[in-house]
Amino acid sequence: MRKIMVLVLVALAAAVVSGCASVCTGQKLNDQKLTLGANPDVAHVNGANWGLYFLKWPMMTGSTVKPGDMSFGENNVTVESVVDMVTLKGKEMGGAKMVDLQSDRSSIWVAPFLVFFINSVEVSGNAVK
Repeated sequence: MRKIMVLVLVALAAAVVSGCASVCTGQKLNDQKLTLGANPDVAHVNGANWGLYFLKWPMMTGSTVKPGDMSFGENNVTVESVVDMVTLKGKEMGGAKMVDLQSDRSSIWVAPFLVFFINSVEVSGNAVK
């Protein structure tokens, strides 16, 4: 009975912290410039992805190919995959280049389990023509 309770708790915890990828944009600039150059600004683009890992192996992560979906066993929580997601969104919005890209990575240990981690990556930049 105790083992079943532990398995149920682990399954519920995994469902609560399942991976997620998202891309958000800000286009309302109030006549402000995002960059110093003469290129017209398109939008500020921010992308994030996070997922649950067992030690270094991905269990559930957000899909950077289709934000909002989950993927299982794929290591999508990397700076490279989130930069790809953000720059693709900027290109879809009419941007010719992405400037001022910044990224942030973090890994948080899921207490009291010694083997589970939540990894996250966030990337933002300005899409310009």
